[in-house]
Amino acid sequence: MNKLSTSLSLGACLLLVGCDGEPSSVPPSIQTVACARLLTNGMYEIQLRYSVTSSGGPCLNKDFFKTWTSHETNWVFVRSLEGSQTADQIVVRDGVKDNVGDYTYPIEGLEGKVSFDKDALTVDLRQPHILPSGATQGFVPYRLNGTYQIVQNK
Repeated sequence: MNKLSTSLSLGACLLLVGCDGEPSSVPPSIQTVACARLLTNGMYEIQLRYSVTSSGGPCLNKDFFKTWTSHETNWVFVRSLEGSQTADQIVVRDGVKDNVGDYTYPIEGLEGKVSFDKDALTVDLRQPHILPSGATQGFVPYRLNGTYQIVQNK
């Protein structure tokens, strides 16, 4: 009986210690088709769409075993759908745009480039690696790097 109660206590402690309350998620699932449209100011807005699946939550919470998927968009603003443009020539925004308003913000400090070849866009960017303390330490690949098929909305 003593071994059983010790084992149960140890198991409960390990379960509680292993619960940090944060949901876990997998890398984004990137859609390979990017929609582009010409804006009234002459710039092109390109939508990079992706989804993130997350699960978990605080321990012993009703959401602990749930899984959910959120669908997100980043917007890349470029002057042309031809050639190559460096990070200082483009704007990349993250956040939410909906019927109520634009709640996006620019991703600052990007390095790299985007390039176009016929109906394809290749994104090769790096963004600052920001530590939990707020300090910046080097660069990490932009999470939506890759090659996309461009579809123009008229």
